[in-house]
Amino acid sequence: AGTVATQIYGGWYEGTIRTESAGENGKWGVYLMPSLTADGPRAANLGGSSLAITSVSKNKEAAYAYLKYTLGTNEGQITMLKEFGLVPSLISALNDPYVSEGLPYWGGQAVWKDILGTLPKVVPSRGTQFQSDAEIIVRAVQTKYLAGGYPDAKTALDDAASQIAAATGLPVKS
Repeated sequence: AGTVATQIYGGWYEGTIRTESAGENGKWGVYLMPSLTADGPRAANLGGSSLAITSVSKNKEAAYAYLKYTLGTNEGQITMLKEFGLVPSLISALNDPYVSEGLPYWGGQAVWKDILGTLPKVVPSRGTQFQSDAEIIVRAVQTKYLAGGYPDAKTALDDAASQIAAATGLPVKS
């Protein structure tokens, strides 16, 4: 129809798109995110994953060996990239030939070269140990505000500040 739908999402979503939209080969592409200015950043990163082996695990050694392989070897990292679209965290895995291959699902686009090529362009952001707690509250308040749940923006902001103070123990500055 001559139109394009877009969504800014993490590189790790590649595997979900490929899996959940299996019949749409060649209809998808990966592009740099837009910038607010002509020379502004067109790459970003937020998040990551954490893994733990609990003290009650019956197979701690096997779990550790699995994590050591999947996270500590190029083979493990590239297997997760190929199968699930999980972005490698092991820098040496970025040099694997698969990263530069054009992929059939993406119409031959070398999506991993494009996605991982943005890593040096990501501008570091600043945060605190309270950032995750605050973000959850801000999202909920913003959603409620947009749905008409507050009489005005100041009331919404005051509510968010109060909730963040309660969650973090930090004072609200007036």
